[in-house]
Amino acid sequence: MTKFPIKFFLFSLSCIGLTIFLGIWQLERLVWKENLIKNFENLKTEKPLSLSMGKMKYRNIDEFRKIITNATIDRSKKIFFPAKTYNGKNGYFIASLLIDNHGNRYLVDEGWFELNKFEYFKNNEAKFSAEILGYIRYPTEKRLFTPENSPETNEWYYYDLEEVQKFFKIEINQKFFIKNISKFNENFLFPSSIKHNYSNNHLQYAVTWFLMSFSFLIIFIVYLLRKYK
Repeated sequence: MTKFPIKFFLFSLSCIGLTIFLGIWQLERLVWKENLIKNFENLKTEKPLSLSMGKMKYRNIDEFRKIITNATIDRSKKIFFPAKTYNGKNGYFIASLLIDNHGNRYLVDEGWFELNKFEYFKNNEAKFSAEILGYIRYPTEKRLFTPENSPETNEWYYYDLEEVQKFFKIEINQKFFIKNISKFNENFLFPSSIKHNYSNNHLQYAVTWFLMSFSFLIIFIVYLLRKYK
């Protein structure tokens, strides 16, 4: 009697399970990407919410909500995010302390600048008032291959508001940060854009993984039929 190919069975089962898992993951990514694109489309038309209504701190404000506030930006409290390829050039994003006219403190991503302006922003500890138009973002968990933040060198790779608060040595809002879309007087500082260039190919990826899973199943069935015929 022919022995059942347990190793080949386990290998096939692993391949089928893995490809099904990846297909489902791509479907989840599809929903996430569709919602992300929809949020950016809504930013173009929705009216901004005043962030400085009394002492309200909007603990439950929705992500991607457009906001407006009269505030002071304090660049003595700032962090830098290396951006290796942005607009085809090397540079950094700068995020600084924002204080609204009721004393509420937030982290605001001011925008991006080229590498040759790093010393200017590094040594810039200005405080200035401005009307800030922007939108809300929530911090996301660190991804597997994302480098660790380095407060020692002031290089940051993901938003950890608790860690930023310790670095600033001052309390800031821990729920969200603000992406600025207002243009300041510095022409070499480029604010965030409400336009997006996201591609959404996750459905094709999901179909590919499911087809691979089906192929592994067919290969296993054909193998068994030939072995036991």
